[in-house]
Amino acid sequence: MHAPAQRPLLAEPSFLVLWLVGALVGAARWLELLVVGIYVFDQTGSPLLVASMLMLRMLPLALFGAFAGVIAARFDRQRILLSGLALLALLAGGMGWLGSTGRLEVWHVAVAAFLAGTVWAMDFPVRRTLIGEIAGPARTGAAMSLDTMASSGTKMAGPIAGGALYAAVGMEGAFLLTAATYGVACVVLAGTRPRVPGRLTNVASGVFSGVREGMAGLRDSPTLVGVLAVTVVFNVWGFPILSMVPVIGKDVLGLTPFEVGLIASMEGLGSLPAAICLALFGRTLQFRRLYMGGVGLYLVFALGFALSTNTILTGLLLLGLGVGLASFAAMQSALVLLNAPERLRRQMMGVLSVCIGMGPLGFAHLGLMAAWLGATTACLVVALEGLIVFALVTLRWRGLLAHQPDRFPDD
Repeated sequence: MHAPAQRPLLAEPSFLVLWLVGALVGAARWLELLVVGIYVFDQTGSPLLVASMLMLRMLPLALFGAFAGVIAARFDRQRILLSGLALLALLAGGMGWLGSTGRLEVWHVAVAAFLAGTVWAMDFPVRRTLIGEIAGPARTGAAMSLDTMASSGTKMAGPIAGGALYAAVGMEGAFLLTAATYGVACVVLAGTRPRVPGRLTNVASGVFSGVREGMAGLRDSPTLVGVLAVTVVFNVWGFPILSMVPVIGKDVLGLTPFEVGLIASMEGLGSLPAAICLALFGRTLQFRRLYMGGVGLYLVFALGFALSTNTILTGLLLLGLGVGLASFAAMQSALVLLNAPERLRRQMMGVLSVCIGMGPLGFAHLGLMAAWLGATTACLVVALEGLIVFALVTLRWRGLLAHQPDRFPDD
């Protein structure tokens, strides 16, 4: 007898709720990142401070990511998500109020970025792990590709809306819109309780012992260590380059805030069709090669972005850069979930958050060089460094180019 056909993921209410929440949060996040970059550069003229805003948003992932994975295994994950969304709504509303009363300062934005990053640290061990559990091993790649597709779509809409709002009404309009978006996400999540097949793991150990258990589990999976090493490479030498889009857009290309938002949206425009193709045609056996190819492609296009002085060419390069980013982002969580044992899955997603949280080192490195050498030269140097380190990681963990088994490992 044949097993009954599974419904499409987006037809499953639990998956759809978590997917919609991710899309709403993504739209608000990308809008914020753009307008914060424009605002800080307008106020200070410092590329270092622009990079520091995204650095502060990522720092909590390194500080709290491993603990977030253990907390996610011990407490009600829907309540954790709701609490985080409520905090984000309050933060954005507060920033909007400060902006509307003329009291907003750069340090306010910096504090809000750090607090928002604390909530972001919970996304991988809570929401994305739930998505993977609902999908199951055979559909994990499709689930993460659909999640990346939502993020990519919001990367197009968010920067465009952010640039238009900033030009029309300033920071307050952008932050008030993000507060409303987070509020809608709260309502969507509160109305449905995600149902996860099977029994959830009951973690009886303490938080610190849970963190130690997760770290110890890495010894049994060299491939998982390699996946995490590539994540560090991307977040130290790849992702920080995007923080220079507002700087290069205004300082090198001479664009208006709306035009900066438009060109920044090209990265999302490249990510969206790539994520759709991965969701439709991606096969588990190819996940590791798609992951590695995405990082290599991103760094190559980043080199071109650093060298371009033409607006149209810069937009096209950001388009290609988005294709690489989509492949990396979709495969990253899928590979961690597929290579980690069930009892440690949420802890490993917390470790993934820590690896992503290494990004502040890259933002500090890029920001300091941009202040010293200029944004374009700094991006060029960082992309070259990234390609060299990526090649070394590939040589060290050759298994990252092998086939990925279509199953979760046994505990």
